[in-house]
Amino acid sequence: MKKVLVTGSKGFIGRYLVDALQGTKYEIFALDVKDEKAGDSSVDISTADLDSIFLRIKPDVVIHLAAQVDVTESFVNPIRDLEINGIGTLKVLHASQTVGCNNFIYVASGGAIYDSDSPMPLTERSPERPVSPYGLSKRLGEDYVRVLSAKAGTSWTSLALSNCYGQVEDHQRGVIFQFWKALSEERVPTIYGPDVTRDFIHVSDVVAAILKAIENPINTRVNVSSQTEISLLDLFRKIATIIKSEIEPNILSSKSGDVLRSSLSNQKAKELLGWKPLINLESGLEISLPRAGNAK
Repeated sequence: MKKVLVTGSKGFIGRYLVDALQGTKYEIFALDVKDEKAGDSSVDISTADLDSIFLRIKPDVVIHLAAQVDVTESFVNPIRDLEINGIGTLKVLHASQTVGCNNFIYVASGGAIYDSDSPMPLTERSPERPVSPYGLSKRLGEDYVRVLSAKAGTSWTSLALSNCYGQVEDHQRGVIFQFWKALSEERVPTIYGPDVTRDFIHVSDVVAAILKAIENPINTRVNVSSQTEISLLDLFRKIATIIKSEIEPNILSSKSGDVLRSSLSNQKAKELLGWKPLINLESGLEISLPRAGNAK
C-alpha cells in the first residue's frame, strides 16, 4: 500500500484532502504543528527533527501544504515567514529524499508569485514578480523542490493555486469569509480596492488536482484555477445577493503588498494532469455561505 504523508493536515485544504484520502488505497499519515491526535505528528517544520519522523513513516508520496499563508503577517515578521516557507520546505524535502520518497507535491499561491501587470490570464510562462515576503518565500520553496528533485532524480509537481475557498465557517479567512461575516453580523464590510481582482477556486477542485498529482507527477508547475477574474466589488455584490443583505460596503484603497489583478490560466493543468474545475463561483458561493444570522 502506497504511503502518503500530508503536511499542514489541519489547515483548510489539508483537512479536506485528508478526508478525501480516507478509505482509499493509500495509507495516510498527517503532520501539522497543531496536531494532537494519536497517530498524528505535531511538529514545527522549521525547527523539528523531521528526519526521525520521516524515517519512521517512509512515505512514498509527500503532499506539502504546511506554510505561513498570511501576506500581512509576512511583512510584520518576514524572518518567520522565511523560516517556515523557505527553510521548512527545504527540511521537509530533504527528509523526504533521505528516506527514498519519489513523489513530492508542493502547493503554493500562484497569485502571489506572478507579475500582475502581465496580460491575463497568467500562464506558467508569465513573468514572476512577487510583491510580498510571502510570495518570495513560496517561490523559493518551489525552487528548492525543482532543483533538488532534479538532482535526486525524483518526481515532483508544483500546484500554483488561485484563491482557494470553501465553507466559510471551516475556512474563517480570506475575503469571502470577511464579507460574509460582516454582512451576517449586520456590520459594514471594507473593500480594499474595489477594482482589485481575484480568481477563486473551490477547495474540492484543489483536492481533485492533488489527487491527480499523486498518481501522475509531472515535474513542473501548473496553475490550479477557475481562470475567471472578478473584482472585489462584484464579489461583494454576489455575496450580498446570496444572503439577501442591503448593506453597502466601505471602500478604501488596496493594502500594501496586495496583488492588484489575478487570473490564472488552467490550460496546462488540463493538459498534463487531466484535471479541470467543476464548481463555478456562483454555485461555489451558494454551497459555501450560510445565510444571514448563522455566523459563528
